[in-house]
Amino acid sequence: MGHSSQSDCDPQKAHIHFIDNVSGTRLALWHHPSVEGVSKVDGSVGCESAQLAASPVILSHGTFSNHRSCRGLAQYLAKRGFDCWILDFQGHGQSETPENEPDFESMCLEDVDAALSFVMTRHPGVPIDWVGHSGGGLAMLMHLARNPNVQSQIGKLVTLASQATHAGLVTKNRLGIQASKIITRALGVAPGRWFKIGPENEFSKVMLQWYQWSLEGRWLGADGFDYEKALGDIDTPLLSFAGGGDKFIAPVEGCRYLFDCVGSTTKEFEFCAADKGYKEDYSHARIISSSSAAKDIWPKVADWLQSSR
Repeated sequence: MGHSSQSDCDPQKAHIHFIDNVSGTRLALWHHPSVEGVSKVDGSVGCESAQLAASPVILSHGTFSNHRSCRGLAQYLAKRGFDCWILDFQGHGQSETPENEPDFESMCLEDVDAALSFVMTRHPGVPIDWVGHSGGGLAMLMHLARNPNVQSQIGKLVTLASQATHAGLVTKNRLGIQASKIITRALGVAPGRWFKIGPENEFSKVMLQWYQWSLEGRWLGADGFDYEKALGDIDTPLLSFAGGGDKFIAPVEGCRYLFDCVGSTTKEFEFCAADKGYKEDYSHARIISSSSAAKDIWPKVADWLQSSR
């Protein structure tokens, strides 16, 4: 099902595994083993059993990005005793570019399913937590919305700056989205560095679907599936963060709306702004990867994942 390029017994290094999604695209899954679990093992003997005792967490990046945006948080969670895995979505980081260009839905649904299936083989019968930044948070929500019967496989869900419908609330943003749509269609790709929003380019179909959701204010699948409605049937514990300085990609109104759509009886919402006691008004990128987030946000994520276990 997958293979690793290194031994899994060194907690100081990330160990890359390669797995295939349903379309046959090879995905990179980066393993940051629990430092606490491995440190209790003398040498390499019993390393695998030590990891089985640690709570599994999969982290996922957003569009225009890769595993590096989640690396700091994964390393922190590993020090807190979690067995962490970071997914590179297809065409990002060290994952292969698929033969057929995906849209937002197919990229997320295919790759989430592959990552969950692999980590489940390492932690049979143990619910897996998911921490997603931006589109990485939407990815798990889409998976749960379309597959409500798998909720028992998911322990807790954390979203950071995730929303799908409210980027076009103000005129300036709508004009920006419409201009980006024209550029993306003309180039056949959404240029991340040119747009100054990430280190990688993004598939045109991925972004065209997001533009549509943003302009129409509805989160509908290509087949008409109503994600907003389906989220009401999800009861997975949810912790959502929104950034006070995130005015375009994931404004607080959109993050809050998405949070309210989820039917979970156990959920918490955090608005990460200076006037709420945070170190800064967090931007879309800094809410997951910054020195301030390491002090402000990462401990909240770890504490919440560890609660009620």
